[in-house]
Amino acid sequence: MRFSDHRKTTIIAATLVAVTIPLAAGPSSADDLPGPQSGVVPAAVTAPAAPARPTREQLRAERERKAAALRKRLVVVARSKMRTARYVYGASGPRAFDCSGFTMWLYKTVAKRNLSHYSVAQMRQTKRVAKRNLLPGDLLFWGPGGSQHVSMYIGRGKMIGANNPRSGIRVESINAPWWRNKFAGAGRVIIA
Repeated sequence: MRFSDHRKTTIIAATLVAVTIPLAAGPSSADDLPGPQSGVVPAAVTAPAAPARPTREQLRAERERKAAALRKRLVVVARSKMRTARYVYGASGPRAFDCSGFTMWLYKTVAKRNLSHYSVAQMRQTKRVAKRNLLPGDLLFWGPGGSQHVSMYIGRGKMIGANNPRSGIRVESINAPWWRNKFAGAGRVIIA
């Protein structure tokens, strides 16, 4: 091989270019392949960009949004029982409840959370919250150590609960005279 032939081979090999063909819209035949004669330079195929990871603030906002929706749903379902259920001691739904049976059933049905069927035990299963910081869905406990009654806060200073055979399930003020001096504390089950 002469030097000039070797040089031609090296130049030809150096000018070869790899062709990249997009997968989604590839050529239908070999004639459609872009090449030096077509003047088309194919675009490089790139992987789709990975979605941005959410920030802590975005994650917290999403948790709070879900918690607020769950609290709202608890209130709606609780109110729906006012005309369709009655108070029966020891009952836990869906057509008859006592106070802790009502809150136990609500949380199991709506929030998929298991609470005990006793107000003192429910009080122990919640995170303490001040009366001024109540949110809908928070539980209110009455009597020594929460032993006499449990109800659920629904907002605007109101609560709903299965009180007794006469009144059944009803909404009333958390500051009503009968309740005011019996307040033992409030607890939160849904924590964002």
